[in-house]
Amino acid sequence: MSKGVSRTEKLFEVDSIDTALAIFGSCDENIRLLEQAFGVTAVCRGTQIKLTGSDEGAAKAAKAIDSMLTLRENGTPLEEQTVRYCISLAGSGEEEKVKELTGDFIAITAKGRPVRPKTLGQKEYIGAIRKNPIT
Repeated sequence: MSKGVSRTEKLFEVDSIDTALAIFGSCDENIRLLEQAFGVTAVCRGTQIKLTGSDEGAAKAAKAIDSMLTLRENGTPLEEQTVRYCISLAGSGEEEKVKELTGDFIAITAKGRPVRPKTLGQKEYIGAIRKNPIT
């Protein structure tokens, strides 16, 4: 470890093992994306997730996990594209914008799942469609 770089640990307590599994993803693919993006290490013990890394990396990874939890609570599946978007927003300091994606839905599928915009650009496009007869 180089001089002057402090290490931080952040702990998350999630509501269930299913939520922890969703955050980590199939074969830990979601958490690997997070680890690579922010240079952190993540460990799951039951319903507790521990992040270890630099102060900045751990803080950004924690914000990305918060975004992922927000999406999960609102019924959005944590697929690779969604996780990458959460990581991107957390990396640029715009993680609070993920909440804008959860409130609005376009339709309900036959299985009862809401169809929502996955990015802020898609949300703006849906808004333009609703406001204008021709988009």
